[in-house]
Amino acid sequence: MINILIAGYHGFGNCGDEATLQAMTVNIRDMAEDVKITALSYKPELTKTEYNIDSVQRFNVLQVFNAIRRSDIILSGGGTLLQDGTSTRSLLYYLSIIKIAKIFRKRVMLYANGIGPVNGKFNRKLIKHIVNKVDFITLREHMSAEDLNAIGVTKPETHITADPAFTLRSVSDARASEIFLKEDIPQNNDIVGVSVRNWNGFNGENYIEKIAGVCDRFVREGKTILLIPMQFPRDIAVSDKLRSAMREKSYILRNEYTPSEILGIIGKVRVMLSMRLHTLIFAGVKRVPMVGVIYDPKVEYYLDVLDMPAGGDIRNSEIDEKKLYNSVLRIFQNYDEFVSRLDKKVAVLEKKAHENDEYLERQLDLIRKKGG
Repeated sequence: MINILIAGYHGFGNCGDEATLQAMTVNIRDMAEDVKITALSYKPELTKTEYNIDSVQRFNVLQVFNAIRRSDIILSGGGTLLQDGTSTRSLLYYLSIIKIAKIFRKRVMLYANGIGPVNGKFNRKLIKHIVNKVDFITLREHMSAEDLNAIGVTKPETHITADPAFTLRSVSDARASEIFLKEDIPQNNDIVGVSVRNWNGFNGENYIEKIAGVCDRFVREGKTILLIPMQFPRDIAVSDKLRSAMREKSYILRNEYTPSEILGIIGKVRVMLSMRLHTLIFAGVKRVPMVGVIYDPKVEYYLDVLDMPAGGDIRNSEIDEKKLYNSVLRIFQNYDEFVSRLDKKVAVLEKKAHENDEYLERQLDLIRKKGG
């Protein structure tokens, strides 16, 4: 039996990161029967229940140490783990796991990682020193490869793949309909899904008012606005701010749902308007055309790859309410064209996402041969 340890940002209620873990565990089990999967988690009991895997408390040093020691391979990812935009402490956490794993002479794979931003000079040196010793790297976008190369990570074999969430499996349409009934949300063909997050940068709270204005216009035109929080409960608060800023009626998902359930819910909307990366990815999986509001390079990257419109970039300027409205309106007016365009792009990304596991299989084969 091969012991796999997954080290990512799990157990914090972030649907994007949970989607990555769910997709990873399902795909690994489909690929190999001789594996035991363990994940580090903030809520290990919940992780065990949700994904039928083993899990240890990510902040219990002894548990993490023993989990590394018992493992044959450590998967760092997916997601944007190696960055200091959130905090240097977060970066040091994930680098420490890699460092300890290599001390124990374990194989380490960066699995579908996003990289950066990494601004600290010392932090960049640490990444160069530690990551150059891992065994294999897959990255979910080209700009992450550019960032790693600029930092000086050149030794491990590296491949550009795609986010594992592109392989996520949805609940049935019947289950999604049950959720709509439970949440008292109308089911029709003119739902605009909206996913926002907190942003403390250039525009402060102004972006919420602009998006609210656009939502009001669509409600007055007969559309239904459904707010979809992706990080529970954090996104509930900012979604409520948007609802309060609106003059017309809107709906919000109040309960926490699994990634597969959120995927099913998004499959029932007509157009997705989102700041959240994984909301956009989920929309792509369900072939729901989307408009993105850019706050981060990763959102800009995937909008470009999916060939979907950006309704604004709040890193640089205030949202142009008219431009954002027209971006969504154009999708309604040219719906089949946008669906066709999206279908072609996502088919490629789904295949690229499965390459993460094809590369992992190579690592597992090396472990098997060594064990034999």
